[in-house]
Amino acid sequence: MTFSWRIYLLTIAVMIVISTGYGEIRYLNGWYAHSAKVNADYAQKKQKAEARLVPAEQKAAAANTAGKVIYKTITRDVVKYVQYPNRIVCRFDDDAVSMRQRAIDAANNISGFDEPTVQTQSGGKRH
Repeated sequence: MTFSWRIYLLTIAVMIVISTGYGEIRYLNGWYAHSAKVNADYAQKKQKAEARLVPAEQKAAAANTAGKVIYKTITRDVVKYVQYPNRIVCRFDDDAVSMRQRAIDAANNISGFDEPTVQTQSGGKRH
């Protein structure tokens, strides 16, 4: 049996190519498995975050609807007051004071918004 450098080098080259191909396949399989795990974790995290937001969104929608109804009522009263012929008389009658107080109370009682409440002063007389 004769020893040939050509066969020896060819055998080593084939083994290197096969080893490199096998390593590349294993590397890509690991990469894809990790990618799938990261995507699944992200989807689960996103689903939990959306589930936490649902009550807040529902509360905000309900508050928005309630606010629209209250403000429509107050706006209707304001329009009636403005269209009153004697509105230029600078006199704060009970209707005007109660309308202002209802508007302030409505703004303070709408739940679901983070704004601070409107500060009011007591309805005392000036000297």
